[in-house]
Amino acid sequence: MAIAFRAAGAALFGVNSIAPVIPTAQVVGDMMLLIAAVKPYNAGWSVSGWTALGSGASGTTAAGVDLGSMEAQVWYKEATADPETNPTLTEGSPAWNVAGAAILVFSKAAGEAWIAPVVVYGADETTGTAISVTYASNPGVTANDWVVNFCGINTDAMGPLTGNLTPAQTGVTFGTTTERVEAETTSGGDMSLHATETPVNSGTGSAAPTATGTGTATGGADRLEAGFIRLRVEIAPAGHPALGRFIGVPFVPTRGRSIN
Repeated sequence: MAIAFRAAGAALFGVNSIAPVIPTAQVVGDMMLLIAAVKPYNAGWSVSGWTALGSGASGTTAAGVDLGSMEAQVWYKEATADPETNPTLTEGSPAWNVAGAAILVFSKAAGEAWIAPVVVYGADETTGTAISVTYASNPGVTANDWVVNFCGINTDAMGPLTGNLTPAQTGVTFGTTTERVEAETTSGGDMSLHATETPVNSGTGSAAPTATGTGTATGGADRLEAGFIRLRVEIAPAGHPALGRFIGVPFVPTRGRSIN
């Protein structure tokens, strides 16, 4: 199997609806991931034409400047045009204090088909510069998968991260982690958005994954919600156009920390 990172678009922030940009390197058959974070923790949002993968929240603290619980969510779409049209992340109710989003694009080899991405969420509700997230469950990682770790932080002060968001999981040997999104804003009540991508070299996960990192300054309580996205491909069946297909029903966790 041959998943590879293609490109990442620049992070975009705003206090109402925003349109993150799909990288120009995108081609038909690529997997596009729209990662986003927002405060307040129960803010309303939607993306037309993309498939949502649930959401997670780091608590129930009201939004303010450099404080408040974060909500994180992922949408995905397999590219069927070149280029694809940039999506709009539409503000709902409750209204946003501030939100940020970015799009990461991955390729597959000819003759392969995408399996629906899986995501699990987790939070770091402590203070300090160290980031430590234990995700809610095991998303079923195995050799030749690819994973994306991302997080939204309720302040601009912790970024840029001096230690990239790096995954670990019992039974899995990961390859090199590369940072792809690193951005902060003072719009609204301030926030930052971060993302890394990592190949899975070998093994099969037997426990919930974790992620660690380091910020440049101390963050406050309920500061961070993170997502762990698993990508996988299969050999396309005979007669399949090898433009990608999704197998089964996407894993869609409920809002909040629990994904069962």
